[in-house]
Amino acid sequence: MPTKENEKYDLVEGALAHCWIKETNPQNAYAKAEFFVSKSDWKITKVEEYPIEVNESNFLGKDLRTENYLKAKSDGLSIAYVGWSRDGKTTTGPFQLKQSFEFPISEYIDNQKKLSQRGRCLHYENGHRCNEIIKAHSIQKNQSLSAIAQNGHVYKISSEIGSLKKNKGRLTYKKYGVNKVSTFLGFCKKHDNELFEPIDNDLLKPTDQQVLLYSYRSLCRELFVSENALELTKNQLEKGITQEAIKNMLSGYVTGKSFGLENLKRHKSCYDKSLLNKSYSNIKYVIFQSSQKPVIAFSGLFYPDFDFLGRELQNLGDQTQDLQLITFCSTPMKNGWAYLFAWHKTSSKVCVDFMRSLATMIYNNKSSLSDHLFRLAMTNCENLAISPKWWEKLNKDIKEKIADRATSMADIFAVTEQSYLMEGLEGISDWEFENVITNMD
Repeated sequence: MPTKENEKYDLVEGALAHCWIKETNPQNAYAKAEFFVSKSDWKITKVEEYPIEVNESNFLGKDLRTENYLKAKSDGLSIAYVGWSRDGKTTTGPFQLKQSFEFPISEYIDNQKKLSQRGRCLHYENGHRCNEIIKAHSIQKNQSLSAIAQNGHVYKISSEIGSLKKNKGRLTYKKYGVNKVSTFLGFCKKHDNELFEPIDNDLLKPTDQQVLLYSYRSLCRELFVSENALELTKNQLEKGITQEAIKNMLSGYVTGKSFGLENLKRHKSCYDKSLLNKSYSNIKYVIFQSSQKPVIAFSGLFYPDFDFLGRELQNLGDQTQDLQLITFCSTPMKNGWAYLFAWHKTSSKVCVDFMRSLATMIYNNKSSLSDHLFRLAMTNCENLAISPKWWEKLNKDIKEKIADRATSMADIFAVTEQSYLMEGLEGISDWEFENVITNMD
């Protein structure tokens, strides 16, 4: 049924919406269809048919349906409405609609930039001395980024609005100068220099202190980004969005982001206490060491929901439970680099099971450690830089697979598959790890 905001409200009593959605599973397709129909000022009263998989052969001889199929294949989505008039005598359609509400994307991007440029020191002893906030690198510039850069540049995910529009919302990788990669205004100069000196000016040995600092920096960067994202969305809602689908989507985002942020703050408090008391042994880790030259540099974290065997570790939607967290990053070591997983001991219940599942997958199923670690980095980390020499040698199909993987995990409508760490992006990285170092019980 048309809402009062619908431009066809005076003419159309109701309509049937035919939706073509480019998706990998019916749940995601349905969520997108429901949102975009509602966003076009319709109230959905009934579902005539749930999503089924189709290809072009399903529409042979049906020009209009083929046209919509090809549009969805290109743009990701196509919706055609066939409506019936209020007098019950005529039908109209298929037709497209002008939406009553257009999201102010330019204003949103401007506000996002302003927030990202509003610095604050996240050091555990911050205060009046923090008077010179700097652009701190969450991935080491001199040892990690410089090791993969070409002429001072690396590839990373482009979040520019023009790029997103051009590629129909699909994430792409673009070349940036290293000074524009991985920086955030999350520390003052004094605290950044003093706190991270053991890792910025030395290779990973490893020591417990070094590992704790790598993990802490990943956590602080995520906290900074999450606080900004939550404030940005709350500000947008406070402006009084009347479009129900948009309002519900943003409200849901605020609820989920607030829960995630509460957990980040709780974890940071644990790290703060460990650093303040020099209780470095509170950090647990697993390090995979490689003598190869690195081709990517990254720093991130996530709440493990499923392990490498596809088993659920914690329900991220259960807001009655505290979430356990793991960080992961690339680090420079003597004669090579390392893939470092780390967590505070308060997250050991989930994180130990997570790491053990990786060992089980490798030894029992004879699967590739390289594939699993590459898949995790490309799936769960947007704070990632890629060597131009390596990236530009990849063929187009592989680049698209990597971009599709990143896009699917950033999709707010997508349901996380239990097997997402078990398959995908095989045979791309060709990494070799000669040694494993751990203090895990």
